[in-house]
Amino acid sequence: MSGKPAVSTLLSARDVKVHLRVHGRIVKAVDGVDLDVHPGQCVGIVGESGSGKSTLGRAMTRLLPNVELAELSGAVRFCGEDVLAMAPEAMRALRRHRGFSMVFQDPLSYLNPTLRIDRQLAEALRHLADRNAVRQRSEELLRQVGLDDTARILRLYPHELSGGMRQRVMIAMALAPDPQMLVADEPTTALDATVQYQVIQTLRRLNKERNLAMLIITHDLGMVAELCEHVYVMHGGKIVESADVFTLFDAPRNDYTASLLAAARRLHQTRSLV
Repeated sequence: MSGKPAVSTLLSARDVKVHLRVHGRIVKAVDGVDLDVHPGQCVGIVGESGSGKSTLGRAMTRLLPNVELAELSGAVRFCGEDVLAMAPEAMRALRRHRGFSMVFQDPLSYLNPTLRIDRQLAEALRHLADRNAVRQRSEELLRQVGLDDTARILRLYPHELSGGMRQRVMIAMALAPDPQMLVADEPTTALDATVQYQVIQTLRRLNKERNLAMLIITHDLGMVAELCEHVYVMHGGKIVESADVFTLFDAPRNDYTASLLAAARRLHQTRSLV
């Protein structure tokens, strides 16, 4: 036994602010957000484009793009450690082993087009010294995300895979360091409806089988309903509602949440008529 106490809250964000300088003015992209993710829990952050949800996800994982910051403040603790105060090497170590990994919405922007999939997975598995171990683990990871014919897939380049296969390869790479939490930013946006469903089911299975905590950042309320236990609704850089998924859909307290749900129902009805 390690003697370490059990962690009741895996990720805890308090009063997080991300204010940007854009063309001479201050944009409060994230403005005083509180958020919690518990071990094994699937949490959604939902809101329309520009609500601040992706900026919040990137701030909490220290993956903000090259922007001019007017303010980055608050506390983000992962397993009790202050992420925003970590030295770069400590942050890299957290990502490499039992920390958190991130999955983005456009795999082609993050997969190297000049390297086969086996090379890219090997890079994610560089903590394994033996080549046979890397190969076996690579094939195991591909199977975990629902990909068959793993030997063939490992020999392919990203452009030779379908969009759904690329997204599942990205998830496999994110799983390589055995993270405690997966942060997925619009992971199904660029996919057609059938492939979206397949990716959602892959995420659901990983959440249950691996007890993997997930933070799902999306505008898709259908995805939230399928995956999430608890939901935070963002609007104008703030959390305007926080509730378990059943309460949120059955009895939203905030007018903005109610308008999002009404728009999602209208869109579903329109698609059903096509």
